[in-house]
Amino acid sequence: MILKNRLHDPNAFTGIGMACLATGIVVQRFIHPPTDFWQGFVMGFSGGLIGISIVFNLRGLALRRRNGESEA
Repeated sequence: MILKNRLHDPNAFTGIGMACLATGIVVQRFIHPPTDFWQGFVMGFSGGLIGISIVFNLRGLALRRRNGESEA
């Protein structure tokens, strides 16, 4: 599908948000770097992914409500 059409698809936003959430949790849980710098980098990267997932999920919810689709 063309990117312009995907920007109005609530399922696309929700899917991207859930993928970011899952990746952020996996990175935070299973990657254990040896130095303090890389530990902070991984925690920051994980937090960024979780924050992006919140944004995408809220955008998908707003689009779903605007389009009048059900939430299920």
